[in-house]
Amino acid sequence: MDLRYVRYALAIARAGSLRRAAAALHISQPTLSEQLRAMEKEIGVELFSRSSSGVRLTEAGEAFLAQATVAVDAFERAVTAARSKGHVARLGVADGLTDVVARLLSQLQNGNLRVAPMGTAEQLVSIADGALQAGLGYAPGSMPRGVGRMLVHRFPVHALMPRAHPLAAAGTLSLADLASEPLVMPESDAVAGARRFLEGFVRHRLHPRLGPSAATHDLVIDMVDSGAGYALCVHEGTKIPDTLAFLPIKEEVPPLEVVFLWNRQADVQELVSAARHLARSG
Repeated sequence: MDLRYVRYALAIARAGSLRRAAAALHISQPTLSEQLRAMEKEIGVELFSRSSSGVRLTEAGEAFLAQATVAVDAFERAVTAARSKGHVARLGVADGLTDVVARLLSQLQNGNLRVAPMGTAEQLVSIADGALQAGLGYAPGSMPRGVGRMLVHRFPVHALMPRAHPLAAAGTLSLADLASEPLVMPESDAVAGARRFLEGFVRHRLHPRLGPSAATHDLVIDMVDSGAGYALCVHEGTKIPDTLAFLPIKEEVPPLEVVFLWNRQADVQELVSAARHLARSG
């Protein structure tokens, strides 16, 4: 039997009138009467008794609709469950955050998630217009309306350089030590963070020497390993070759801040909960 017939019968029972039920269903009364007759013919009994004052459920109708209501509820729950399993959320991830996204994903039970490499600025636009449900990126300066933001981690800034470099023997570096060395930075949205590094030099009346740039954090690491300079954008959770070392800086440099971004209207509660766990664990 067509489930639509059952919904019609439920509407008639609630309204107590074919006319009122037809108006609620946005169909004509003759069409509804015809559908009801077809259903009663298929079942083999009358479900409603008709009178000038309206319609009433027969004993058979009451028995039928009691079970039909359960069936319709079960069907709607099945549809909701199927849609929730079939829904695939998209998570944008900025360059250099492989370890952070791995920790986030380890908190999820639902595997319906597609990770897309995407800069923070692009994430914000895509989340705001609904094309992307959530993202991991570097702390942006401003936020579009409807986009949530949660700080999930702060990475202290250390200098990445070859262990064989003469400065590496000191163990701790000053910005004055680094100012004359070429600084390698990525051509990604971590450049916004790199600008803060440069401000750290300027506050101490130092003028850093800018070295070559690289398309990604991985290429930054390769270039540092090849002797092209040092980097400040690579955080300590990143895997690096044994030939390189992270060295602390004497002066205070603003940390790299990683944020979880999400569309407040999207169904991403599990992702939000995982991000909160990530923020609490540091």
